[in-house]
Amino acid sequence: MSTPVASFNLDDYEPVASRIGKFYAAHPDGRIITDLVHYLSDIAVFKAEIWIGDVLVSTGWEEEVRNSSHINKSSHLANAETGAVGRGLANYNLAGTDPSKRPSREEMGKVQRMSPSGDGTITENSNLATEKQQNMIRAVCKSRGLVPPHNLQSFSRREASAYIDTLKNGEQPAPTYDSPEEPF
Repeated sequence: MSTPVASFNLDDYEPVASRIGKFYAAHPDGRIITDLVHYLSDIAVFKAEIWIGDVLVSTGWEEEVRNSSHINKSSHLANAETGAVGRGLANYNLAGTDPSKRPSREEMGKVQRMSPSGDGTITENSNLATEKQQNMIRAVCKSRGLVPPHNLQSFSRREASAYIDTLKNGEQPAPTYDSPEEPF
C-alpha cells in the first residue's frame, strides 16, 4: 500500500537554463565545465565544476540510468550533465528565489513523471530492492573482494537488477557517492 510522503508544485522550481543565465550575467568571467566521469552498463555519472576566474567555487554530481524513465531512453547522458550543472549552481547558491528549493525544475519534473499519480505526490512504495536482491549484491561483492554500495538499501529494484547484471558480467560497478544534498 502507498502512503503519501510529500507533494510539490513544479512551478516553484527554477530550470537549470535559468540558473545558467543568472550565473553568466553575474559572472562574465565564469565557466561551467562538465566531465563524464563514469559510463558503464548504461549508467552515466557527470561532474560539473563551477568556476569564477581561476577559482573553483562549487561542484555538482548527477547519475542517470538509460531506460530508467521514458526520457532516459534516449537522453540519459544529457540529463545527467544538466543535473550536474544544476546541482553545481545550487551549491553555489543559485537555486532560485527560495533557497529551500535546491533541486532544479528538471529534477522535480523527473520526480513528477515517476510518481504513481503523475501529480507530484511522492509515495513510499514497494519499488525498493528486495531483500533477495540486496543479499545477492552483498554475496557477489564479498566473493569478489568488493565492498557493497553504502546506499544499497535505497536502491530501486531496477537499480539493483542493473547492479547485479554488472557484477555478473564481471564489470566494475559504478561507484556510489556520498552526497550531503537532499534526495530529489
